[in-house]
Amino acid sequence: MTCVVGAWIPLLAACFASAATISVGPSDSYQKIEAAKAGDEVVIAPGTYKFRVHLTQTGTADQPIVIRALDPAQPPVWDLADTLVEDAPGSYTAGDRGRGCWQVSGGKYYDISGIVFTNCHNASHNAAGIRYYNGARGLRLRDSVFRNNDNGLTGGTGSSEITVEYCEFGGNGNTAASAPTHNLYIYGGDFTLRYSYVHDPLQGQNFHIRAKTSVLEYNWFARAKSYEGDLMTDDDATGPSAVGQTMLLRGNVLLQAAQPGNNSQVIAVYNDAELEGRSFSVRLINNTFVGNGGRAALVHLSNADSSIMGAELVNNIVAGTSVVTLVEDDTNATVRGSNNWIQTGASASGLSGSIAGSDPGFANPAAKDFTLAAGSPAIGKAAAGDELPSAEYYRDEQVSRLRRVRASVSDLGAFESTTTGAPTGPYGPATPGLDAGPDTAVTDAPAADAPASGGGAGGAGGSGGATGRRDASIATGGTSGSGGSTRVDGGGLDGGRGSGGAGSGGTGGTRTVVPDAGVFSDGRPVASGGAVAAGGTAAAGGATGAGGARATGGVSGTGATGGAAGGSQTGSSSGCGCDLGRAPHAPWWLFGLAAVIWLSRKRR
Repeated sequence: MTCVVGAWIPLLAACFASAATISVGPSDSYQKIEAAKAGDEVVIAPGTYKFRVHLTQTGTADQPIVIRALDPAQPPVWDLADTLVEDAPGSYTAGDRGRGCWQVSGGKYYDISGIVFTNCHNASHNAAGIRYYNGARGLRLRDSVFRNNDNGLTGGTGSSEITVEYCEFGGNGNTAASAPTHNLYIYGGDFTLRYSYVHDPLQGQNFHIRAKTSVLEYNWFARAKSYEGDLMTDDDATGPSAVGQTMLLRGNVLLQAAQPGNNSQVIAVYNDAELEGRSFSVRLINNTFVGNGGRAALVHLSNADSSIMGAELVNNIVAGTSVVTLVEDDTNATVRGSNNWIQTGASASGLSGSIAGSDPGFANPAAKDFTLAAGSPAIGKAAAGDELPSAEYYRDEQVSRLRRVRASVSDLGAFESTTTGAPTGPYGPATPGLDAGPDTAVTDAPAADAPASGGGAGGAGGSGGATGRRDASIATGGTSGSGGSTRVDGGGLDGGRGSGGAGSGGTGGTRTVVPDAGVFSDGRPVASGGAVAAGGTAAAGGATGAGGARATGGVSGTGATGGAAGGSQTGSSSGCGCDLGRAPHAPWWLFGLAAVIWLSRKRR
């Protein structure tokens, strides 16, 4: 008896340590979201939410804290139009509680997706949809929309780090603010932005960056109120020490406003704190810039204070301006680069091998189609080099926040003339027009991607299969059915969205975390399948959710006909996903104990 119990204890401990799925609806409070721990998944239902969120927990790279929309086609909306942010309900009570509708203070490894943030304002006019600070790291923000806030996204202090993908920032800013407000205002740390649509701020810039290291790639920037963006002194940089700040802009489209507040520059580099020992470096590789026909410098090295600065421009298209670079103190600045298309007669000091002309040969610039037409002088003129683009933004301002693989880097600018194929969105292969739409309403959000063919028909339910990757959804229902076929996309596994049949319910499987493999996977999270049975009690399975589970393991159980999702998993009836059948003659009370603890976690 003692030996049998001893053999069971490690197995039961593994079951009890499984992560929780926390469901949140409009009638719930901030407490359920804030309580999530490493490996937990917070699933937020459609609706309007009126409270603040303060995130301080610590996940890990292998077990992030996932916070996502239940249905990305109907995203939850954080709308504080009825109150100032500081007056909204929330757990955080300090004087800076109004700085963000959501604030991540020192939190680690949060994965947030599918949420709309709008009308976040405070009495000082410097609130944000999300603010992260106090060394918050490992943050990943995807498929979220920021509109009509004082600032869209703010944050970054010390060692903070965030990656933002497939997001939209539009109409943020507050003209009543004493200091400029922006679509993006990053104070420091490391910052990456890709596949995003950033446009039409009410004040300031599309991107105001003070990060130590920043990468802006495959984005569409349009019509900043003042000028498009800048790299300025890191807010955490103090004292006379050698500190270098770098910015890489790669594969972006930048469209200047017809009448910006500052028509002398597009991207500014400026040591506004006038700190000694600072250096600033920007690299522009394969971007497409379209100016308003004036003399705005694409890159302005504003170093009249003798700050050390550098700019490199390679394979860009610089249209609609007669000034490519502007340097104030050339004894402390370096400009280099080659193979850029520029207007005939444009000032391009320091650049070599420029291709000058009157027309870069865009396919249809009036319709904002800046791909290259046949015969474009930019075709086949790219220089070889490092850090060349591997992707492209897709496609414009009507079909936005998508990407596709770039065929090669033979052409200048953000688009390769030979690139073809369907785009990819935040959850996998996308049908243009479904993942994005016009930017006229706050409730405009990506709808479901086009379904892929499903796997086999559903059979008798066993336990849910283990889900794959850090961004996979929990396989919650005893529904079997097809998970759809798997596909490889950029090194990550994406389950096809099949529609599985209904089966008799088994129990939910555990969430198995698989380390990232290359580029982030874009598999679509789906709604729960059938109902979960408690402690091995069979329950009605119900029909599957919106699509097959994004998993490397299938969602079928023992005796079920699973979908072709890379394999099935034999599960127990205990609800923990462990195979307990190999320890025979287990005492009945161990099963009961397992069921009670499993249910208590499920109800969190």
